[in-house]
Amino acid sequence: MKWKVLLVFMLGAVAGWPVAAQDKQLMADYQSRLQQLFAEVYEAPADNLRYYANESAVRLFAEALAVENSIRWEWDFGNRVSVLTSADRKFRIVTWPVVNDEGEYECFGFVQALNEKTDEYEVYELNDKSEDIVNRQESTLTHDNWYGAVYQELITTTHDGKTYYTLLGWSGVDNLTQRKVIEPVCFKSGGAVPQFGQALFRKERNLRRVVLEYTDLAMVNLRYEEQFVRKVERIRAKRVSRGKRNKRGRGKNATAQEKVVSAPTAKVRDEKMRMIIFDEVGPQVTGMEGLFQYYVPSGAELAYVWGSGKWELRTGAQGRVKDKRLNKEFKPIEKSAPAYQLK
Repeated sequence: MKWKVLLVFMLGAVAGWPVAAQDKQLMADYQSRLQQLFAEVYEAPADNLRYYANESAVRLFAEALAVENSIRWEWDFGNRVSVLTSADRKFRIVTWPVVNDEGEYECFGFVQALNEKTDEYEVYELNDKSEDIVNRQESTLTHDNWYGAVYQELITTTHDGKTYYTLLGWSGVDNLTQRKVIEPVCFKSGGAVPQFGQALFRKERNLRRVVLEYTDLAMVNLRYEEQFVRKVERIRAKRVSRGKRNKRGRGKNATAQEKVVSAPTAKVRDEKMRMIIFDEVGPQVTGMEGLFQYYVPSGAELAYVWGSGKWELRTGAQGRVKDKRLNKEFKPIEKSAPAYQLK
């Protein structure tokens, strides 16, 4: 659903108040009311009450995001709602989860993006259809057909004057599995309509997003930071002749036995760069392929490194540097019943 922009600065002028002051107070009021609603979304004892509060939060958030200059407002909901804004302030994405009494997660959110043709921000509501999407890693999706996630990182990269956005997200799914997602997002032809999934993965033509689904009991890392990747450079074998060479370039006394071939060698070095680094996951035992409740980290770390407008997969990642600010986790919520926790 698309929400139209409200020209609240005109209302401020009519009321005779300073526009900036009115906008600030208006956004602070939205912040306070939304905080109360999200407290109910997280803490209400029954899922019908949580979903009722969530419906009110969706309507109110849409109204708040449609306010002129709301892109400048710094929302703060702690670890309950993720609000990510691109450095160029052309794009903001807001996401959060709702959990029912069976422990099943559904994600909600909005995209607020600049339409460069009209020079206005447009707001689009996100509809989680993740359980209905069959080819989840190959599909190009819209805001109405979204592979729901709570996004924890918004990566901005450039190539040949073009800007690319990549999201790192998480979903609790259900009591058996959880997911982490690498999700490219773009806006076609300078517009504001979001498109989720792009062919930005080098040598993986049909891949438009990376989905890691694994057992609810496992911990899987997915983060964007400066780390090391191991590079192995092969040194070619050399042929060495021991004979004395004559004018024609052949050893006068050389024989086949006297010609030596040096063994090929390899030079190993670690290169430090920014990358999307993550744990490889797979089934615990053979025969459980596709049964994600049995998927665990394999012990190997993989990485995507940006270059020439693509994410290139590297297998020799070495996660040494720890920075808790990158890959911010949504921490468990302390409550009695039902068991309602963000993993």
